[in-house]
Amino acid sequence: MKLNKFFSLSSIAVMVFAVTGPALAAEAPTPTLYGDSSESALIGEAPARMIINDTFQNNQWYLDAINAYEAWAIAPTSSPRDIVVAVIDGGFDDSHPDLKGVLWEDPDEIIDGKDNDNDGYIDDRNGWNYVNNSADIRPVGQVRGNNGAWEHGTITSSLIAARGNDDIGMAGMAWNAKIMPLVILGSDGSGGTDKLAQAIRYAVRHRADIINLSLEGDMLDQDVADAILEATAQGLLVVIAAGNGFDGIAHNFDDFEIFPACHPGAANQSVLVVTGTNPDGSRYPSANYGSCTGLAAPGGEIFAARPTYEPDGNRENVSGYGVWSGTSMSAPLVSGVAAMLKAKYPAWTGEQLARRIIDTADPFDPAIDSTGMGAGSLNAYAALQDAPAEKYGNWNLYASRKYNSPTVFIMDRDGNELYSFPVGNPGDKRTMRAAFVRWDDDRFPEVMVTAEGDDRGKWRVYRTDGVLIAAGQLAEDIEPAIKGGALITTQDLTASGRENILLTEEDGNRAWLITPDETKTEPIALTEDTNSNGVLAVSIQRPLQSFVLLKRGESDSQLFLLNRWNLEEGTEVETEHPENLRMQSALTPDNRQLLRFVQSGEPSYLMEQHGIMEIIGKEQSADINVRRYLQAPLGISLSNHEGRLFYDTWPR
Repeated sequence: MKLNKFFSLSSIAVMVFAVTGPALAAEAPTPTLYGDSSESALIGEAPARMIINDTFQNNQWYLDAINAYEAWAIAPTSSPRDIVVAVIDGGFDDSHPDLKGVLWEDPDEIIDGKDNDNDGYIDDRNGWNYVNNSADIRPVGQVRGNNGAWEHGTITSSLIAARGNDDIGMAGMAWNAKIMPLVILGSDGSGGTDKLAQAIRYAVRHRADIINLSLEGDMLDQDVADAILEATAQGLLVVIAAGNGFDGIAHNFDDFEIFPACHPGAANQSVLVVTGTNPDGSRYPSANYGSCTGLAAPGGEIFAARPTYEPDGNRENVSGYGVWSGTSMSAPLVSGVAAMLKAKYPAWTGEQLARRIIDTADPFDPAIDSTGMGAGSLNAYAALQDAPAEKYGNWNLYASRKYNSPTVFIMDRDGNELYSFPVGNPGDKRTMRAAFVRWDDDRFPEVMVTAEGDDRGKWRVYRTDGVLIAAGQLAEDIEPAIKGGALITTQDLTASGRENILLTEEDGNRAWLITPDETKTEPIALTEDTNSNGVLAVSIQRPLQSFVLLKRGESDSQLFLLNRWNLEEGTEVETEHPENLRMQSALTPDNRQLLRFVQSGEPSYLMEQHGIMEIIGKEQSADINVRRYLQAPLGISLSNHEGRLFYDTWPR
């Protein structure tokens, strides 16, 4: 695809396989997910290979190249929720037998001519078409030039999620993933960057996990760069094709930048830029390369699915499959592996997915010129092997409660202790407060601690090996002192890779926003009223990376939202005993952000719905489930951790 104020596809059609219309129109068998099939077998020495029955699998040379058969043998057969890949591309043929059941469905939208989820789009149950401003996500029915643009969205989607082991057609990578089609390519294969930015933000708002961008252009559009940064900051992985030289000759990014592959922002963290390779492992001749590239994946002579009808609607003797080349084919292979990995580790963020895929890439053959091709070649099997929790997370942070020596404990996702270290004088038996914080420039967090009741607001930062690396305090000679001590929450508001740290007063009405570079700031007084039962704060990623603050008043408590731009006053929370009010951040089973307020009896909730945080009424509260706690400023007791309180997770 091409991008400046416009972008377009750049894949090259090589050959087409004809399949008769009636065969394509038949209902596809239900696919069996990975190792569940009685027709499947795990054979030979480790690693085992999975045998599949797809008709055209022998045409998919790239499955062997990336060890897909071995990956399917160890891939999870189910996931706690659907993994959603937003394909921002051309139209999507949802009638293709290999794509049956692949379409994402918006649970908040009903097809009734209304905008049920208040997102500005009517009846967008399965995505949106920005070309004709409608909910019809099928390929645009008019072609100028060749069929490339018209086919492109179906091709890329099939490489990600075409149902495998279903006795027909081809096999995509992630058989249980869902595709969110967002159509921005017109009939000539190009579209405006305004549509691209809108589509990225749509994917973020509707909780996609991965965004696939098989598109390219030669000018930076800052709004697109900002949208990508917003997506990565909120936990999405963005996979981008490196693009193909406009003149058939590859461009070196060091000499000529292509966008969005070379966008500024979160590169090498939650963005993977993919160049293409031939069957022999060499770079595909027109595949761009250079400093913006993260890794390589097959891109030459890629067999995939195309629409089952022509632009005029004809379905007779229509080619349902074909072979194409270009980095537009390489990116969705990476997106498919990322979707499989996300199914195995649903709590992983885009950064963790990107790191794992890069870390497990195969080294290039020394016999080929791999200059500018990135860290290596995609290896699905290596990526899907068990990942060490001490390197990738997820981690839970606990700290000692009252009457115990001051200690923090970092546990892995299975409850095993990874690190523990003292964080003060052994005789100090106060409850310790703690939070993960990115204090330096690496990808691993440090731990920040304070002590309950410390009226100076003293804080310290430790590495996970227990080495003290920073210390400070909020109050020196100023009055009044910190009432009740400070509470900690952290958030990367600007997606810079380093944290903003919010320290709040447990019994007062003040808050302090500091960073590793600026630890001395004036307090933020949330209200002029100094009568307060304290300020609680947690960070949220969606709908926008922010801090949510709760000032516990005498009769009513007040919510505030602090983001990179300003501090906004929010809704009131009815409180009977504000001194007992607790707030926790969590995720629901369907991956919605959840704030939980506890006084006594049944908790109250603020939950992400329709793209905003909404108060959930008592009648709905019974159906709310917590999948995973993210933050608890006052700490909470979780099972099997006597003498400790849970405070934070990494990554969030």
